[in-house]
Amino acid sequence: MKFYGIADCKGLESFIPVVPKFQGDWVSSNIDDYKREMGVMVLRAQYNRHRHAVVFLVEVDEDVAEEVSDLLDDGEYEEALVALKEGAGSVSLARMPGAEKSWNMIPNPDLDPYG
Repeated sequence: MKFYGIADCKGLESFIPVVPKFQGDWVSSNIDDYKREMGVMVLRAQYNRHRHAVVFLVEVDEDVAEEVSDLLDDGEYEEALVALKEGAGSVSLARMPGAEKSWNMIPNPDLDPYG
């Protein structure tokens, strides 16, 4: 399963599935929605680089996806990001200066310049 979203020093902000849609006898992804939302997320992350915000695309199994979703539902944003990073099979980050370094540093609320 693939998911994308935004993470920062406070934890996981969003965790959105890349869901296949069935059209007739073949499958297409929600690629148009994904591209549009990804573009908006990159802009949001760029404006929040002071909080080490990054946009990610991850591949996880169903158990990890459920755990991360449950943690988000409970407001456990830091723990959700930790679980995601530990359980991700692959991680891709949107191209932004310092994105990989930030990904390796978060979650860490002490990095928020505004407390």
